[in-house]
Amino acid sequence: ITRQVIGNAVSVVESVMKAGVDLKGQQGIVTETWEKCDVDPTCCCAEQVDPDMAVCVKFTGTAAEDENAVSTFTHYFAEEELDLVQLVVQTPLEIRKA
Repeated sequence: ITRQVIGNAVSVVESVMKAGVDLKGQQGIVTETWEKCDVDPTCCCAEQVDPDMAVCVKFTGTAAEDENAVSTFTHYFAEEELDLVQLVVQTPLEIRKA
């Protein structure tokens, strides 16, 4: 089960390469999470879930060889590749909507 919440600030704690740059130590914001359905783990959505790519994180910075090029980019991670930096607090109303 995914423990990350959309909006959480996270840090990459394992070596993960993107466009020739190691993202370890980079911080970003969780924008998407995926998990297998507990009700029907054989449903079509469950077939599309890859636990190694269950959390999408948005970064602001460089993911290219040109360190002066600043941009926004995303990357998908496994849960164990990320560590929580700042938790987003959800209100009971937001939790019910989710």
